Amino acid sequence: MGLIYVLVFLGFFAGALVSPVLSPMFLHPQDHGVLSADTSPATRAFLLGVAMAVFRIGEFFGSPILGQMSDKFGRKKVLAAAMGITALGNLAIAWSISVDQFWIIVAGQFFLGFVGVLLVLAQAEVAHFSVGSEKSQRFGLIYMASSLAYVFAPVIGGHLADQNYFSWASYSLPFYVAAAVCLLCTALILWRFPDSAPSKSEAGGIQLTRGFLEMGEAFQLAPFRALLIVNFFLYLGIDFVFQFNPVYFVQKWEFTSSHVGWLLSYTSVSMVMTQWLLIKPVGKGRTPRAITAVCAVLLSGLLILEILPNQWWWLCLILPCVGAAMALATTNMSALLSDTAPADAQGRMLGVSHSVRVLGSALLCFCGGILAGLSPQYPILVGAVASLIAAALLFFYKPQSTKKSQAA
Repeated sequence: MGLIYVLVFLGFFAGALVSPVLSPMFLHPQDHGVLSADTSPATRAFLLGVAMAVFRIGEFFGSPILGQMSDKFGRKKVLAAAMGITALGNLAIAWSISVDQFWIIVAGQFFLGFVGVLLVLAQAEVAHFSVGSEKSQRFGLIYMASSLAYVFAPVIGGHLADQNYFSWASYSLPFYVAAAVCLLCTALILWRFPDSAPSKSEAGGIQLTRGFLEMGEAFQLAPFRALLIVNFFLYLGIDFVFQFNPVYFVQKWEFTSSHVGWLLSYTSVSMVMTQWLLIKPVGKGRTPRAITAVCAVLLSGLLILEILPNQWWWLCLILPCVGAAMALATTNMSALLSDTAPADAQGRMLGVSHSVRVLGSALLCFCGGILAGLSPQYPILVGAVASLIAAALLFFYKPQSTKKSQAA
């Protein structure tokens, strides 16, 4: 299991390196020429939303296909190929920034999203060897590894892109470093990742459109269908934190990439501490459903609080609480989904759940770019409402037993 946590850390480290870059690069016309200097602020925000949305669209199409391939061929081969393609995608984006090619950035974002299955396959590998409370604890370690990457990488990536700190810094440099980290992941997977036995249920050929059929099958299972809907709304709130908090910081306070990196890292510290110290004690005597519901309510309220202050330093009090709520919610939501999915199709079903929620995120990234052009606060408010809907569904929906749903 140790290698899985290392791979999750390195994979998310690569993604976190570039997380502070897009918002300043699109919204600060004086810093870079990817968009012409006369591009309006509203257009800049919309195009930023497009760049973020195509990443999610890639995830939507890629997760069911690669999840299916992992069940058929084994997770090692699929994961190694995905990380290798991720390295190439980062190289393409780095080059496109250097030559001011916006649409190559968009295409690169799509391919990065398409092969972004590290978390899903890591969860499937853990679920294959874990049961009960041990599964929740190991999911917690996976999320702690990903959050730990976000403690260090945004600060590093933000400074690599900020010429206020280094004369040799550039917006393309974090993408080059991310590509190198992904290549390291690929080498580790080929060297030490265990071979998993292909699923017997995947004896046929790969069907590129099967992901849509699997979504229909998943929605026919009443308990899994309900959780897919909850997952959809919960991750709208969480994704808006990761996607539009940097946009909000840049628009409201004109933060540079290094400033954005510091606040992203600061939020992740609380996520790591929560996953390290609180997952196990909070889970004692409480169901994952109850924990997820309460944390979704807390997240909704905290996001509303986030947009009220006029001084940025209030964020130092609010963001750690946001990180703690997200850490508890994501860990317990993953355990709920895994417990409901069939034992021999963990990769496929977790891939389906991943795609369902990123489809909504993709659509709202388009809308979020438009909303951010109207007011920096609007995307954050949408995330707060989505989190509250997820909590309401968990509080008021009474799940049927698996046997009853199958009998129906």
